[in-house]
Amino acid sequence: MNRREFLVGGAGGVSASLLWRTKAAAASPEPADRSDHRFRLGIWLSELKLPFAQELDAARELGAEYVWFEGSRPGGESGIPGGEPCIATMSDAEADAMGESVARRGLKLYQICAYRPFHNTRLVGLTPDNLLEDAEFRSEFDGLVRSMQIAARLGVGAVHCYGFCWPGEWSAGQGSWTKAPTWPMKWLTRGGVIAEVDLRKLVAAFTLILEQADKYGVEVVLGMRPFHYMSSTGNFRRLAEELGSDRLKVQWSPADNVLIGEWDVATAGFTNLRPYLHGLHLKDVHVHDGVEGEFEWRPLGEGSVGYAEVLANLRRHRSQAILMVASHFRPAGGTNLDAMRINFGKIQSLIQQIEEGG
Repeated sequence: MNRREFLVGGAGGVSASLLWRTKAAAASPEPADRSDHRFRLGIWLSELKLPFAQELDAARELGAEYVWFEGSRPGGESGIPGGEPCIATMSDAEADAMGESVARRGLKLYQICAYRPFHNTRLVGLTPDNLLEDAEFRSEFDGLVRSMQIAARLGVGAVHCYGFCWPGEWSAGQGSWTKAPTWPMKWLTRGGVIAEVDLRKLVAAFTLILEQADKYGVEVVLGMRPFHYMSSTGNFRRLAEELGSDRLKVQWSPADNVLIGEWDVATAGFTNLRPYLHGLHLKDVHVHDGVEGEFEWRPLGEGSVGYAEVLANLRRHRSQAILMVASHFRPAGGTNLDAMRINFGKIQSLIQQIEEGG
């Protein structure tokens, strides 16, 4: 067995993901009856790249129940393709108007997101005791707190943020996070091993965030990206158990987990995240060469995720997690909306197969 086979095969049993599997499984109660379970569907509006009102109309046309969008960057333009409202600088009146616009179409807000809190923020240079004195951290934090205020005002109950950028990702001149000098190590270790010094910073940051979540009575839903500390289910579980807060949830992205080497995401990954699930970010991917970072986005069910098993586990445990459809791929000669239509149809077909199969 060569080194790569050892790290991604036999040695996978000691990865961050699987370290938590036994503990989570031991505490897992028996699945309940599935007869009253219902899958709830929504879409990620931001991927449509249309004016906000048109995105909402498209969601209604597709038959979505929930919508989610990242919001535009503070200072960015609204009313242009992909230019959703800016949550971080929104007034109460503007928030009310947004909520009314969504409700008027028979839709529900899945969560509130102030652009991309802590999506590109690095831990290098931050100190756990003085986080709010750092200008970048404070700006992201204030935007996230404003999203909490709006979520509480609109009765949404959840806000979205991300898990900080892995060291070395998006370095100058790379062009892609898969070309970062840290990428091969991250892929071979199924999401990277978080150093204790960085874990302490993450705990300090999310302690501040969760204190505000308690204040406004909302949940904090952490998104997964391949270039973040929380790209793997094992790393999220480690942080969640350190924090011990009922308000910390996860937006599970199985495709991003597969991208960083969690090939058993539909099974062990689900076990890791089940107690924390708020929803799923649905897209599919095929990895050609993990170490080299060569992959392609594909329609749901045509990649490497194993969505039939993911859905079966969700139904088996009567999970209330909401399925938020994305796409990432673009059909030949088609649009982003065409891709969303394809994936929405794909997930509906998979759900029908799971429900008819009992």
